[in-house]
Order: sequence, then C-alpha cells, then structure tokens
Amino acid sequence: MSQTIKLPGNSKVRCAPESNLGLPVRFPASRLMGRPEEGEANPIRVLIVEDDANYREIVSSELAWHGFAVSSFANGNALLGSLDAAAEADIIVLDWRLPTISGIDLLLQLRQRSVNVPMVFLTSHTQPANEQLALERGALDFIDKTRGVEALASRLRQVVQADKHC
Repeated sequence: MSQTIKLPGNSKVRCAPESNLGLPVRFPASRLMGRPEEGEANPIRVLIVEDDANYREIVSSELAWHGFAVSSFANGNALLGSLDAAAEADIIVLDWRLPTISGIDLLLQLRQRSVNVPMVFLTSHTQPANEQLALERGALDFIDKTRGVEALASRLRQVVQADKHC
C-alpha cells in the first residue's frame, strides 16, 4: 500500500514498502532552524555532487555547521566510484548540470546500481520541465540554489524524516 507524505510547499514524498526507489558565507539561524547541539547523535549523512568547487565547499561547510555529516564529490563519476558511500548515505544531493554525466542521468545510474536512498536536486536550472522530469524519475525534491543553505537543510531533514516513515 502506498502512502503520500506532504512536505511544506508543493513537495510530496510517495512511499511504498516495495519501492526501489572564496569564503564560506554564514546564514543566520532562525528560531525554526538553529544550529544543533555539538555531538548530536546520528547526524544525517549527506552526499553532495556539485562541480563548482567554491559552491560545493560553501554548501558542505554550512550543512556541517547545521549538524549534517557531509561528503562531497566533484562529478558523477567520482560518486559512482564510491558506491559504498552512496549506499550508506541518508540522502544524496545532485546538481542538474554536471560534467561527464548529468545529474538526471546520475540519478538513473545510481538507481540501476541499487542505491535506494532519497535523492534531491539542488540546482540553478529550475525550469518546470526539469523539475517534472526529476520528480518523474524518482527525485524527492527539487530545490533552487538561491533559497540558501538554511532552506536546504530544512528540506533535507524533512525528506529524510518522511523517508524513515515509509
């Protein structure tokens, strides 16, 4: 039996038991999204695939500041070469436009290799057709880079929590 969990905005996570499915910039913490306590148990393990080295470093640092355990990769081939890391992640964040293999093709290749963790896109290519294609192919969210890391951190937590309830 399939279950749908609604996330803030228009995002939904569809769950099915059988599913196969530069300087760092500090964003101020809000009352809703403060910095977690040091040594928080079981941080969410995030893998980021982003070809822009400066942006990748900023996002990785900011997510770590928000309590995530972050590993990053410069391209899809690097992630495909680390399938053990991918399989142990709680969530994977993909850029749409990557060298050698696009984010949308990387999503498919990861699924073909039985990596069944939630995947979301963090991209500046936010055309509705891209979002629709990503969601049709199994991405659970599609986030505009301009939203900032605090919004990303919040959405990643929501997707992981929803996935745990599936």
